[in-house]
Parts: sequence; structure tokens; C-alpha cells
Amino acid sequence: MEYGGASLDPEVREGLARTWRSLRTIGIIAIVIGCFAILLPEIFSLGTAIFIGCILVVASAFLAAAAFAAHGVGSFVVRMAWAVLTFVVGLWLIVEPHNGTLTLTLILGIYFLLMGIMRVVVAFVGRGTPNAGWVGLSGICGLIIGILVLVKFPSSADWAIGLLVGIDLIFAGWTLISVSSVGKEVSAGAGS
Repeated sequence: MEYGGASLDPEVREGLARTWRSLRTIGIIAIVIGCFAILLPEIFSLGTAIFIGCILVVASAFLAAAAFAAHGVGSFVVRMAWAVLTFVVGLWLIVEPHNGTLTLTLILGIYFLLMGIMRVVVAFVGRGTPNAGWVGLSGICGLIIGILVLVKFPSSADWAIGLLVGIDLIFAGWTLISVSSVGKEVSAGAGS
């Protein structure tokens, strides 16, 4: 079976036919949460900082456990130091989420700026190849976002992370809904 000129693997078709309703539901939920994140970016910025802090605290436990599997004292010390640093940063993000959003926003602004530059360069080098224009447009958008975040820093810490998380959730939701519609077509095609 083909969709958009691409052939779907039978396992992929079966999985899409079985899960398209769940994918659509998750997509709709992601869009709704994304809209709330855009409307209330300050809350979602703090929530994102706390969430990342929790992930780092949990990751530090795994890193500490992995340190005991190290061969040699030097390797153990380096791995344990990495685990402690991960725990401290995670705990700091949980306890001081506003200060954490400042740091995350600065990193995010620099990331978008550098990512934008790289995509524009890749598009320029690959000009004439399929989708090079889309890569270039994506790079220009990344540059604009990076510049906006950095020019408005530190006040952008109040809204940037929540806004970008919201936009990402909306795009992810639309992607899931698109995939679910393919699954719905596959399911209808299998039933006939």
C-alpha cells in the first residue's frame, strides 16, 4: 500500500490501523495543552524548568548507579562527579525554577541562533536539491526566534520557554493527527 508516493511496511500499516484513534486523541490533547502554554507562557516556563529538574534528579540516580560499574577509581570518580553535578542542577531547577528559566532561556536563544545559522548554511550549500528551500526557511525562522529571545533577555525568560513549548506541542499534535488520518485510511482499506 502506498501513501504520498511511499510504500508502507505491513507492520507499520497494521500498527497505524490499530492505533490511529489513540494517535488522534493524543494529538488533540497536545494541541489543547499547546494552546494553554501559549496563553499562559509564564506558568509553562516555570513548569518546564521544574520538569527538566525532575528528569535530571532521576537521571542522576542512574548515573550514580552506573558509576559503580566503572572500571578503575578514576572512571568511578568522574562518573560520580557527573552524577552529583546532574543532581545539583536538577535540584536547583526544582527549587529555583525562575532562575532556572533564565538559564534555560539563554541556552534556548543561543541554540535557536546557532541552529538557524547551520540550517541556512546547509540550505545554501544544498541549493537546488529537494527541500533545500524548506531547510533554509526553517533556518531563517530559527534565526529570528533566537534573535528575539536574546534581544529581549532577561525579560524573555518569562514567556519564551512556555511559548516555544506551546508551539512545539501544537505542531506535534498536528503531526499526530496527520499520522492518525493515514492510519484511519489504512484501517478503512483493510476492512474493505
